[in-house]
Amino acid sequence: MKVSTKRQKKAEKGAPKWMVTYGDMMTLLLTFFIMLLSFANMDIVKFRDVTGSVEKAFGIQRIIKEPSPQTGMPMPIPMEADPSKVEAEKERLVNLLRATAKEEGLDRTIFITMDQRGVKMEIAGSVMFAPGDVNLLPEAQRLFSKMVPMIRETPYRIIVEGHTDDMPIRSDRFPSNWELSAVRSATVVRFFIEAGSIAARRFLAQGMAETRPIAENVDDESRARNRRVNLIFEIF
Repeated sequence: MKVSTKRQKKAEKGAPKWMVTYGDMMTLLLTFFIMLLSFANMDIVKFRDVTGSVEKAFGIQRIIKEPSPQTGMPMPIPMEADPSKVEAEKERLVNLLRATAKEEGLDRTIFITMDQRGVKMEIAGSVMFAPGDVNLLPEAQRLFSKMVPMIRETPYRIIVEGHTDDMPIRSDRFPSNWELSAVRSATVVRFFIEAGSIAARRFLAQGMAETRPIAENVDDESRARNRRVNLIFEIF
């Protein structure tokens, strides 16, 4: 019994040898995660400068290709396009959309502008839906039908935003403006998918309710301005 006690005491002195290896591994892991964090906070301007230098040295493919929903053939998706070409494409799309709206006699109720995301098409709610309803009005259907060929020819993702005024709505179908605006944006997306046979992956439907007003909700006129649907064509 005395011998085993001495051996036990001797074994308890100092840390086991495997602790040295374990400590080294933990130190390396900590260093690795610190490096990841520093990369995550990298200045985006410096990052683009670096990638630009690599592109010039080795050549980088600036477009990716995915199957076209109509033909199954690869179609180009712009990536990191030349800024001047991006602006030119935005202007081209703006002119096409304005011409389409004018043909339908809706140029006074549709506003088309450019922003950082691409081209925004703002459509007044009176053109789109009856009050409290989610079925597209005939004029909206005619407008979107004319836009289908143009959308098919472009590869851009389209974000559809539904907006309401601040007047609350409470019904069995729509407990609030969130549900109403979400279903309205989804209705627009569904029209393009079903009537236009455009791939669903190209759309994103968002319900914004009354959270993004463009006018003070003080009277019928200002509330009418806030009731709208935006189509954002992402070009960047």
